[in-house]
Amino acid sequence: MSRTVLLRERVEDALLRDESIELEDLVLELSLHTEEREWAECCCAQLAKHRNAQVRGNALLGLGHLARRFGRLDPHRVKRLVQIGLFDRHEYVRRQAESAAADLEIFLSWQFEKPLA
Repeated sequence: MSRTVLLRERVEDALLRDESIELEDLVLELSLHTEEREWAECCCAQLAKHRNAQVRGNALLGLGHLARRFGRLDPHRVKRLVQIGLFDRHEYVRRQAESAAADLEIFLSWQFEKPLA
């Protein structure tokens, strides 16, 4: 069985169980290692709305990784999530969204409204 298939099974199982601690790591692993961009993008987008700030932040960072690796993402699905993350109440999420926004600006030429310092 391929690494991508095994990873997909692990992620889908963790999503069903909604295991936050497991999802924190898996969302980064999938964004860095899967060859299934659309599936990874959907997972990251779903987890960018998660109730757990660590999961949300890592999912946003994962979107930046996907932009760097694949050079494309669905702007209708992704851009608003990163924009919202830049204004999240949790500092961790905001920092990860800033990193993702930087990657999206570099690799996809997207622009974001940033909070005033």
